[in-house]
Amino acid sequence: MEASGGVGGAFLKDVVAYVEVWSSKGTENYSRTFAKQLEDMGATVSKTLNKQVTHVIFKDGYQSTWDKAQKTGAKLVSVLWVEKCRMAGALVDESLFPAVNTDEHLPNLSRKKHKCMQPKDFILKTPENDKRLQKKFEKMAEELQRQKAALDDDVPVLLFESPRSLVYSSPVNVMKRRLQDMKEKRENLSPTSSQMLEQSQQNPCVSLFETSLNISHQPLSSGVKNGPGRPDPSDSSCTGLVRPQQKPKKSEKEEKAGGFASVRSGVSPQGSVLQYITGVDSQFKSCSFLQPTRTLVMTSMPSEKQTLIIQVVSTLKGFSFAPEVCETTTHVLVGKSARTLNVLMGIARGCWILSYEWVLLSLELGHWISEEPFELSETFPAAPICRLERHLSTQQYQGTLFANQPKMFIAPASSPPRAKLCELVLLCGGQVSPAPQLASLIIGPYKGKKKARIQYLSEKWVLDSITQHKICDFNNYQLLQ
Repeated sequence: MEASGGVGGAFLKDVVAYVEVWSSKGTENYSRTFAKQLEDMGATVSKTLNKQVTHVIFKDGYQSTWDKAQKTGAKLVSVLWVEKCRMAGALVDESLFPAVNTDEHLPNLSRKKHKCMQPKDFILKTPENDKRLQKKFEKMAEELQRQKAALDDDVPVLLFESPRSLVYSSPVNVMKRRLQDMKEKRENLSPTSSQMLEQSQQNPCVSLFETSLNISHQPLSSGVKNGPGRPDPSDSSCTGLVRPQQKPKKSEKEEKAGGFASVRSGVSPQGSVLQYITGVDSQFKSCSFLQPTRTLVMTSMPSEKQTLIIQVVSTLKGFSFAPEVCETTTHVLVGKSARTLNVLMGIARGCWILSYEWVLLSLELGHWISEEPFELSETFPAAPICRLERHLSTQQYQGTLFANQPKMFIAPASSPPRAKLCELVLLCGGQVSPAPQLASLIIGPYKGKKKARIQYLSEKWVLDSITQHKICDFNNYQLLQ
């Protein structure tokens, strides 16, 4: 249980802390999260390690920080000290949670270097906020204006149309003269893109893709027999192209290699480069990266702790996050010891129900540690029982808590929602009836005509039975008739 501590929760008001908490590889900086927690408890967090600092929260930090803290006499503590102070609501003995420096006895060349891989705030440099860039811009503008005045009117220049905007301008008469000279010197000019478009519209058998890339229809490799020849421009029937029903013959090597033999020949198996590229693109789209098969769920977790957990999981790997407990969930992290739906679902599915300290100590040691010391077995007695049953199960785990109970009807006005209660009952081996007439137990408020043979129980009977992993007495959960 969490204690409230001193007045207003400021029980660390005499503490001046300096936080330096890194991941074991020195790529993730977690200092901000713990600094926020210390400030919430009334401590003053210093941005520098000075003589006023009384406590240094240290993990995988710089050797210089460790040496300076020892020299100034500040108390070096681990991240667990911060969490224990928060849980106790008071200043905890620092000697119980000393910081560890793994690099203390290593030579300087062997010590880890810290390089934070987290994204930094990017500020785009513009002439308005950067004086050096503004001077370069003004110098460039003066040089362009000077060149413009010295050049002839027929020479293309860079012009200023609006403040700090450059536009390339070329006189029309210069372009006309250049085109005329080209026509006089060369009779066969290469077609422009608009002319290519007109040709493709007149001859639909030539694809726009082939026209724009100027692909030759002549075979590129002698390994392909009966390859498509160059079509006659005057022939509108496109007899020179390979028709869909007239597939080119393949050599033995091409038949073994399938469609990849056509890559060497320059055409796809269907005679269309575009179709081949589309096929390769679809193959790339069908590939997906493997995600961790285990999911982790956080419940009753404050936002600052959620941030730290996400950072630790991204560093240590092995889990993906899920908003609710599902069939792939193996771990449920509980911030406050409250019985939530995710906790009950985790118990019913045989998951680890763990405290936040499991993540903290894993962060301290740089790898995922054993879960058992952090299992909330006292608060949720059913958690270790269901977890062991799941571990020993050779097939998909199915609970047996409600296996010997009669059929249940979950009332529509139930709280928690009817769908969640039905799922809990089914996960624990129970039977759910679609109609109240077929059930012997009705769970939740029921407004219909009541019968003597049916037991009318509160939803709390289901929740308590799952938490304690035993069938609770009906008499303690009877709804008033």
